Amino acid sequence: MKNQNKMGLFEISVILFFYVLPMGCILIDRMISPDTDLWAVMIKWFVFFGVGLRLVTCGMKQAISPGFTAKAIFELEDSKSYPLIRELGFANICTGLCGILSLVYINFRITALFIGSIYYGLAFLQHAIRKEKNNTELFVTLTDLSIVLELLLPFVMNTIKA
Repeated sequence: MKNQNKMGLFEISVILFFYVLPMGCILIDRMISPDTDLWAVMIKWFVFFGVGLRLVTCGMKQAISPGFTAKAIFELEDSKSYPLIRELGFANICTGLCGILSLVYINFRITALFIGSIYYGLAFLQHAIRKEKNNTELFVTLTDLSIVLELLLPFVMNTIKA
């Protein structure tokens, strides 16, 4: 049985994609180009990692191994949910690819920001209204909220500034 207090690969990957890697890239980007608009740099890296790489890896996991999402997050034991979770995985891969491509194609950035913010916002609400959550779902709920804030804060601040 997995120790509920021990951090697993899933939690580590979320922390890396939502916090560590974007912050590192933001710092490096600012050191290389200090005159670049901070909010634009934040959006670039939060979208690339939080929407792009996170959703592609999450989608691949759901498509290849739907049992993890079914059991670890939603506590579903019936394999009848697997095709639905696989389809969610396909949608996550597509959305994530838009986020990854936004690093090269700047026109994709606002689209990925918009889709990612709505996706994580709705996912947060869905998790938040469930009364009984295991530790994994509680972790997902909190990180969904934090990525929405990460994605929207630079966008809102940049809009207010303009």
